[in-house]
Amino acid sequence: MTAIAHRDSPPLLQTVHVPEAILLDRDGTINVERADYVKTIDEFVLLAGALDALVALAMFAVPIVLITNQSAIGRGILTRGQIDGIHDHLCSLVRAAGGRIDAIYICPHRPDEGCSCRKPKPGLLQSAAAEMGFDLKQSIFVGDSITDYQAAQAAGCMPVLVRTGRQAPKVAQLAVDEPGVVLLDHLSAVVDWMNQRLAAGQTLFEMTSSAPPVD
Repeated sequence: MTAIAHRDSPPLLQTVHVPEAILLDRDGTINVERADYVKTIDEFVLLAGALDALVALAMFAVPIVLITNQSAIGRGILTRGQIDGIHDHLCSLVRAAGGRIDAIYICPHRPDEGCSCRKPKPGLLQSAAAEMGFDLKQSIFVGDSITDYQAAQAAGCMPVLVRTGRQAPKVAQLAVDEPGVVLLDHLSAVVDWMNQRLAAGQTLFEMTSSAPPVD
């Protein structure tokens, strides 16, 4: 169902007050999302500030895990090897900047295949937690889409949304409909939100009306 495409380091121990793991979507959260899929390294373009944000997240002594649907494999557009090559490139960029990605979990299936790992189903998140030994209820999942939000909810972890993907209007409407949704401008803003709440002794794991404003 799932596979780890890359590990830069073993899972690390949780420190006080921080999540047990930080789970990240890829397209629209870390890199520019394309309607025609990211098919080559040249098409893999990091979002502004994303690399610095990944470096900052590495300061938390917890696993950083990429959780990504890649149906281009199931559609015959890309091979698993090509996807792995793109991820090796990403991990190299992050390592060179002083950050890390500890594991990458991929769903290669088309939506019509009915797998249990394609978001919004929680299979990828559950596999990561089982294999890496962290509690999803004490973890956060950062994504840019409704399916990311639904996968986080189904897995029992804290969803945090960013506006940097193609579903920005939809997640903005979700935040209007659900006042407790945490919606931030970009991944760097997520790092700031985490640091501010942790510095204030506030939990990251409750969705309440005191969430940051979405306007």
